[in-house]
Amino acid sequence: MLSLLFYESAITDGRLTTREDIDDQLMALPGVELSGAAHAPYRSGRWRDPATGASCTIDLGTPPIDEDTLHPPRAYDGWREVGLTIGMPLAGPHWLCVEALQFVETVLQLLPQLRALDSEDSERGVILGPGTWSRPRVLASWERQHAVQTLGRTDSWRMNRLSSVCLWRYRRERPAGMRQHAQLQWPEAFALLDQEGHAVRSAAFWRDPALALALPPVELLIVAHGDRQGVLSAADLAAVAQPQPLRLASAAIVEPMPAVTEVFTRASLLPTARFRALGDLDWSD
Repeated sequence: MLSLLFYESAITDGRLTTREDIDDQLMALPGVELSGAAHAPYRSGRWRDPATGASCTIDLGTPPIDEDTLHPPRAYDGWREVGLTIGMPLAGPHWLCVEALQFVETVLQLLPQLRALDSEDSERGVILGPGTWSRPRVLASWERQHAVQTLGRTDSWRMNRLSSVCLWRYRRERPAGMRQHAQLQWPEAFALLDQEGHAVRSAAFWRDPALALALPPVELLIVAHGDRQGVLSAADLAAVAQPQPLRLASAAIVEPMPAVTEVFTRASLLPTARFRALGDLDWSD
């Protein structure tokens, strides 16, 4: 977990930030869920983006546990800790972290008196407290910690980064696409582990050739129609369908036509047993 600790200047002419201030601002943000009553001494929870699946943990206040004398709170001259910690998982593709950092930036915009500290940012050298916010620096820190966590693991499966970024964009822009092109099928996109090649592939379901499809920028399509089930290369469909690119989500329109139906009903399929669905934290890029 990459943890960001939040501080404010201890030298101020204004009112110091309270946990209640932070509580109110957090709960006004979409995707934030905190346990316990409002303004309780300690609240934990998370933020989650329903479009991309990105999430991070939130701790506000002091948890009701015995004091940890071996790991006292970090103190820096001129800075006051405000009791807010946001943590990002070190597993998953890099864009889960990017999305979480956008949430952090929203918090910093709402509470501009706060500063975030990545205590594992080894590039800063001697740490004197929170510095100027830099998303690329925090992302680079996440990449370093992620690499250490996955080093030597045999279950660390990877997706080609271009395929991963295409999957990210599709998820991010899919809701807008569904609003603008409601007549199209907009399947969810996810990751499959090819257990023969030990590689992670982007994939989506294709359920009905009689309906116009917003073809996601994925590598594989899962065909599920009655007794016919299997996995098809998305390139095989694109080769006969002449898909028309959309401006949103890197998707393309596949209109119903005999050639499309032929692919759906007769094309050779790979067995589904060869593949395994992965959660977003089960693979990286």
